[in-house]
Amino acid sequence: MDVIGGSYVNGRTQNTIYSFFPNMSPGFKIVESPRNLVYLPVISDKINKMETVVTDQNGQQLNLRGENLTIRYHLREI
Repeated sequence: MDVIGGSYVNGRTQNTIYSFFPNMSPGFKIVESPRNLVYLPVISDKINKMETVVTDQNGQQLNLRGENLTIRYHLREI
């Protein structure tokens, strides 16, 4: 089940929380902090588990080659 609603990529509905284009060369550490936050509606009454998939611009899952990845979610009540 999807957790969020109202997300679009290229004009099409998609389950994307955040999208960005890295501004450094391959092999360098990526540090990304979102600006201009947009809170999307949570469409579930209860969240038991969340799964995150990191993909490239073609929707293919990235191979992180054992590197650590930290993702922080921020939920707020409206």
